[in-house]
Amino acid sequence: MGLPMRPALLLAPFLLLAACEGEPENVQARSENMQRLLEARANEIEAEAENDVAAQVAPLDNEAEALLNRLDANGAAPIEPPAKAER
Repeated sequence: MGLPMRPALLLAPFLLLAACEGEPENVQARSENMQRLLEARANEIEAEAENDVAAQVAPLDNEAEALLNRLDANGAAPIEPPAKAER
């Protein structure tokens, strides 16, 4: 009869730790917090992407404006893009 008691004694510390564990975390609250964090990060990424695109487009816009100003100064008519072919 001494042998069956030994496994129970070995499990006793684990059972005590399990009993001392605090209240289980509210899954709904954790989910809502995670959703807010993800949405905030998504907004940050979107803002960064918009800023990057704007930073890359600005020099091209400036160059296009400068070329148009040169055309206007030389009295040249702007070149129209070719018409798209119909399929």
